[in-house]
Amino acid sequence: MELNLVQLCDSLALPTGFCLLEKRFVDVALRYGTHPATVLRWKKILEIKEYFENKTGGSIYELLPGVIENSFR
Repeated sequence: MELNLVQLCDSLALPTGFCLLEKRFVDVALRYGTHPATVLRWKKILEIKEYFENKTGGSIYELLPGVIENSFR
């Protein structure tokens, strides 16, 4: 599970701080492009997010500072 947590954390961070996963997905796709496995990777990250939300009993976004500000800047 530690690797999954690292993958999730990487997917939640921009240089300016934490953000919504979808914002990070678009950021990476615009910079590097996509390939056939991109959507599968995104689905896996969303599954990992759901796993940790079930473990914590709430939204992971509530646990991270600045998500709203960094996502909608």
